[in-house]
Amino acid sequence: MAKHLNYSRISGLMHRQIIPGPKIILVSSILVLLAIAGIFLSQKAAMHTAKDVPGWSWILGGVTISIDAGHGGVDPGAVGVNKTLEKDVNLQVSKRLQLLFTQAGSKVVMLREQDQDFGTSLSLLQRKREDLAYRIQTAMESQAKIYLSIHANSFSDQRQHGPQVFYHPESEGGKLLAESIQQSLNKVGTKKREAKANQSYFILKNTDMVAVTIEVGFLSNPEEEKRLNESAYQQQLAMAIFEGVGNYLAKEQPVAAAD
Repeated sequence: MAKHLNYSRISGLMHRQIIPGPKIILVSSILVLLAIAGIFLSQKAAMHTAKDVPGWSWILGGVTISIDAGHGGVDPGAVGVNKTLEKDVNLQVSKRLQLLFTQAGSKVVMLREQDQDFGTSLSLLQRKREDLAYRIQTAMESQAKIYLSIHANSFSDQRQHGPQVFYHPESEGGKLLAESIQQSLNKVGTKKREAKANQSYFILKNTDMVAVTIEVGFLSNPEEEKRLNESAYQQQLAMAIFEGVGNYLAKEQPVAAAD
């Protein structure tokens, strides 16, 4: 015998299933609050990123900047007391610089974006010469206005610390740029240094553009080596270099900057 369906009972069950219970309401409320918090944090992060780029950064628009992360590949550069490789620090700071200049509208020429060198000879000395020649030629072919060579320092006296910028003594533009970057780096480093002329750096001797070599710190100093491995400090260094370049260009174009 066929059973009669109790539609009113089924309707009641469906009705009770549709109405969310207290637990469901609580979970839904939490999800909504998390979504609102996520939106707030995203907006806050976006505002923080915007604050990282100074108001004068428009002056960097269209300017070609060559960034050279020193060493790489078979050439580790200096080795820290705790085995940090200079080539790795150089690349990390350079990539952060690349992002800042790109956001400001500059055309960035990265001479290396990974752990590599550009020599092919079996002789390490000859390979190093080939590597440097390639970097200079690439930068010159790009018609870069500014050449930033990023390095880390090392010295027998482990007490030495702090970033320092070098320029060729015959380059007035290099001197002004180095002093501008040094002034910004002195706000970040624990030691106030002065930009210094140096005629022995191969890059500085053989470029026809405004060029500086930036030693971001001493890997021979244990405390500074630790800081140079920290993402936050790398970002501070990159921001200081970026600011120094911007201030240099703003002084170079005072009329345009005032408009």
